[in-house]
Amino acid sequence: MPPVRSIFFDIGDTLVFDDPPLPVRVALAAQALGVTLDPGRLPAAFQAGERFAVARYVRGIPWDAPDTVRGALARIWQALNLPPGGDDWQTLIAAFVAVPCARYVHPDALKLLADLKAQGFILGAISDWETTLPDLLRELGIAPYLDALAVSATVGVTKPDARLFGEALRQADTLAETALHVGDWYELDVLGARSAGMQTLRLPARDDVWCLGGLPQRLGGPLAPNPGGAEEGLGKARFPLWLPRIGVGASPLYILS
Repeated sequence: MPPVRSIFFDIGDTLVFDDPPLPVRVALAAQALGVTLDPGRLPAAFQAGERFAVARYVRGIPWDAPDTVRGALARIWQALNLPPGGDDWQTLIAAFVAVPCARYVHPDALKLLADLKAQGFILGAISDWETTLPDLLRELGIAPYLDALAVSATVGVTKPDARLFGEALRQADTLAETALHVGDWYELDVLGARSAGMQTLRLPARDDVWCLGGLPQRLGGPLAPNPGGAEEGLGKARFPLWLPRIGVGASPLYILS
């Protein structure tokens, strides 16, 4: 593969995070209604809800569609061995909306972007977000580092549509084969970037460790995929090690964790 010349980042759960994160907000909403969720079983339960939601999302059904929200919650409750919510789903959703939430940039993200810029990389972001994202990125200090920003609400398509990734490549005036997209969702980030001919770096879904701090050093040498590696499962990646892997087709998939 050609050397990486440009790097594009997903935003949510890659550079920018929710405080508190989604599972905690759902647990707080449930607690407000007198239901205690087992914290040890929450991660696996949320995976069940995520799988349902993303399967609908790639078919063009929004994350916040009522049937998607109810279906995801029902699968979370089922995985936690809780009784079905029935008509209480709307009450739970209202309690969830009432939980305060702020967004923050990871403390090391700005240094990462500055280091990559200093190495001469073209940088961009590709995100499924509202038209307010440029304002948020300016507020968080990310915007000055970006040469391109493709936002779904502005482009008119969402991940994994190749046109969203293509718009970022167009803005950056860079070639797909020398571009690396960094994100956490297989179905959205990996498949979308590959469909545009980009290389991909998939992050693990871990709340305790941010795995991008060493990226500038890793990109300083070869990122050779393992020809014997197998394709990983769907959803958000969860791995304990740095594992270069080769995926299907010409565009390699690197898994960083």
